[in-house]
Amino acid sequence: MKKRTAAFFIAASMLTAACALSACGFLELGRPDDNYPYDAAVERGYEGSEAEWLAQETSVSVYRRMWQEAVADGSFTGDYFTFLKQLGIGDSSADLQRSLLSAVSIVAYNSSASASAGSGVILSLDGGTGDLDILTNYHVVYSEKAQKICNTIEVYLYGGEISTSKLTASFEGGSAAEDVAILHVDGSGTVTAEGKTRSYKDIVLGSAAQEAQIGDSDSLLVGDRVYAVGNAEAWGISVVEGVISVDAEYITMDAIDGSGDVDMLELRTDAVVNHGNSGGGLFNAAGELVGIVNARSEADGVEGIGYAIPVNHVLAVAENITANGGKLKQARLGITVATEESRSVYDPVSGRAFISEKVVTKSVTQGGAAYEAGMDVGDTIISLTLGGKTVQVTRRFKISDVLLSVRGGDTLIVTVSRGDELLDLTVKYDSESYFET
Repeated sequence: MKKRTAAFFIAASMLTAACALSACGFLELGRPDDNYPYDAAVERGYEGSEAEWLAQETSVSVYRRMWQEAVADGSFTGDYFTFLKQLGIGDSSADLQRSLLSAVSIVAYNSSASASAGSGVILSLDGGTGDLDILTNYHVVYSEKAQKICNTIEVYLYGGEISTSKLTASFEGGSAAEDVAILHVDGSGTVTAEGKTRSYKDIVLGSAAQEAQIGDSDSLLVGDRVYAVGNAEAWGISVVEGVISVDAEYITMDAIDGSGDVDMLELRTDAVVNHGNSGGGLFNAAGELVGIVNARSEADGVEGIGYAIPVNHVLAVAENITANGGKLKQARLGITVATEESRSVYDPVSGRAFISEKVVTKSVTQGGAAYEAGMDVGDTIISLTLGGKTVQVTRRFKISDVLLSVRGGDTLIVTVSRGDELLDLTVKYDSESYFET
């Protein structure tokens, strides 16, 4: 993952993000050993190649799952490309149509400020009450002029961008640092326009609106076809096509609240991103949500560089916000890390090209969670285990995604490689000082 500093345009407003890990080093820099996570797997008995190990440890798309299941049950033998050719699987317009039905247009404003247009994605829809929960960007509903969340947020379903179908949403929580906001539409509300009163429930259930089908952003490959669905130029929901250009990188932007520069994990795509696309979905060829569009580059001479926050990260942020009463409460290890080395690995059987990183601790804050667990400068972070689920740290961003799922009282096992020895360090989140709000 590369960090880039450039001029970035936000489709509705300025955006902000936060570093995943807190940092305040006091130890001398040590020398990390030579172990990658794959080397640790071999030490623990794995006998396959690194490509095979990465293939089993890395998420896969719906089509690759179909291939794996067919191979496992013996109904198919051969590589992934032959499987696709025999089944005739390709981009499906039916899947794309389904993604349109989860898209909404958003208009947000205060009485004293001009309106801001953006987009959103339906995360949940109650078929009984017509209630909706919607994901969007924080900057879509935040007034930079008033320095607060807009007091009026209007939502329009796909195909219903008219006054008689206007829904008013409430802000349920969000994080300026992560540029994620959660909106709620109460089905018991009503709208009166042109002499006609309609209930939100009737508008929602009388439409074809549906929840987004959630994909897995970790399964994306460079070159995968994607579609950005959003309210471009505030002209209503539209679709543009592109590919994944970079599957994970950090970009630097100015914070929306003027607090300084912030770094944000992004997917890069050449799909066209315009005013109003912010908060809209980035969907894969199967119609699954894989990202939330939030920015594009505006550097002189640069074209075809748009950005979306990976959906795995967005959902981790949203779940954290919901669990903590509408505000982000981020667990911290109290370390800084860096990608000490990285390399490409290709698996010819599955046709996947991986990037494998060696993530090394650069500083440890005295009194922090990692310090108390015995983490040291120069440790190579191999894996994180939370609630019985182990995540291999083959990419640096995986650390922040796991930390978003940590709650007070949780125990996190951090496996590190130190001096060619594997150590399991127990990090106990039993202090409020180990969290940042």
